[in-house]
Amino acid sequence: MTPVIDSFKSFLGSLKFVMKYKLYVYFLPAIILAVLFYLSFKGGQTISGSMAFMEDWWLIGSIIEGMGNGIKALAFLTFEFVILVLLTPINSFFAEKVQEDLTGVKAKFDFKQFASSMFRAIRIFAIAFFTEIALLIVIWILSFFLGDNFYKIVTFVVSSFFIGFSFYDFGLELDGKNTRKSWQFAKENKLLCLIAGLIFSLAIYIPEESGLMLLFLVSISFVPHMLTIGSTQLYFEKYSQKVPN
Repeated sequence: MTPVIDSFKSFLGSLKFVMKYKLYVYFLPAIILAVLFYLSFKGGQTISGSMAFMEDWWLIGSIIEGMGNGIKALAFLTFEFVILVLLTPINSFFAEKVQEDLTGVKAKFDFKQFASSMFRAIRIFAIAFFTEIALLIVIWILSFFLGDNFYKIVTFVVSSFFIGFSFYDFGLELDGKNTRKSWQFAKENKLLCLIAGLIFSLAIYIPEESGLMLLFLVSISFVPHMLTIGSTQLYFEKYSQKVPN
C-alpha cells in the first residue's frame, strides 16, 4: 500500500508547494482552457442529443450505441491528452521548481532545452496515445463477448496508466533519464503511474458525467498541475540519487 499512500500524500502536499512559492498566477492558462473545454463539451452534448432518437431503431440503434461508446471513449482519451500537451510548458516549469526546491539545482532557461523538452513530451504523449488506440481497438472487439462494463473499466485503467506516466516523465527527464529508461521506470512502477492517472481521469470523468460545471472547471484548472508537482516531488524523494540525504 506504500505507493498508494505516497501518491496521495504527494498530491495533497503539492498545495503546500504552490503556497510556498506563490505560484498562483501560473494556473491562469489552465483556468482559461477549462472554460473553453467546458463550452466545447456543452456543444458536443447538444449534437449528441440530436441523434439520440436513432438509438430506438433496432439494429441501427445497436450500431449507433456501440459506435457512440467507442467514439466517447476516444473523445475522452483525446481530450485528456490535449489538455496535457497544452499544459506541458507550465508543467515543465513546475517540475523544475520542484527539482530546485529538493536538490538546490537552479534551472536556467534555455530555448534549445525548452524546445527539446516540448518535443520529448509530445513524443511521449504520441507514443502513449497511439499505443492506447491500438489497445482500445482490441478491447473494443473483446467487449462484444465480455460486455460494455468490461470495455469501460479496462479502457479507463489503460488510459490512466499512460496518463499517470506522463506526469512522472517531467521528473525523469530532469533526472537525465532518456525515453527508454523512462518507460522502464513506468513498467517497474505501474501502480504509481496508475494512481496518478486515475486521480486525473476521475477528476475529469466524474464532473463531466454528472454535469457539475464548477467541479469540472476546478479539475482541469488545478489537478494536472498538482499532479505534476506531486509526482515530481515523489520521484526525486524516492527514486532519484540527486536529492541530498
